[in-house]
Amino acid sequence: MHRFFAERLEESTACLLPEEEGHALRVLRLRPGDACQALLEGQVYTAVIQAITPRVTLALTNALPSPEPSVSITLYQGIPKGEKMDYIAQKCTEAGVCRIVPVSFTRCVTNWDGKDAAKKQARFQRIAAEAAKQSGRAITPEVSSPLSFGELCNQVSKHDLILVPWEEEHGNGIRANWRGEKDVAVIIGPEGGIAPEEIERLKTAGAKPVTLGPRIFRTETAGLAAVISLLTLSEDME
Repeated sequence: MHRFFAERLEESTACLLPEEEGHALRVLRLRPGDACQALLEGQVYTAVIQAITPRVTLALTNALPSPEPSVSITLYQGIPKGEKMDYIAQKCTEAGVCRIVPVSFTRCVTNWDGKDAAKKQARFQRIAAEAAKQSGRAITPEVSSPLSFGELCNQVSKHDLILVPWEEEHGNGIRANWRGEKDVAVIIGPEGGIAPEEIERLKTAGAKPVTLGPRIFRTETAGLAAVISLLTLSEDME
């Protein structure tokens, strides 16, 4: 079943977002009467195409159970080198994060700024949108513009729980720290890890360093492991 992001027109009708129309009409060659699914306002609906001009309009038939997790997870990701952010945006979207925020840590090998940052942000947003459709998400996670480490420390306290997977932490896992909080931040360092002085600043901001077990994950897989661990504990993987 083809899935498309849409916007509501009336209670039982919607239209495809403009960026979805070309794929629906020119690539998939859908026509009035064809069935699809509409991703709308955090919900998934079965739908039937009513018209294709001047906009692709849909008749919404049934609301399906929401695929969105009960826990809202924001991933603060240390900026990685190469194409690792492509993987992070795609796989963490599939897993269920609601927001991805690149962060510049002391040990980041590369940083984004100016036009380069805007282009990369747009690219990762497109990757997240495609992953959201493919995986049946009802929303596309926001991929934010990069934060400095200082900005991270100032903003992160708004979350109910702040977890920092850190290779130097032992015997204190995610299970021991999650108490049913619904708004959780997961902070992942870059390839070189999070410096001890950064950990101390994060702890001052309310963060809790945790272990992901005796094995060391790469920066592009650590966030995914933490997200899946949280969603398993919250029973969102059942």
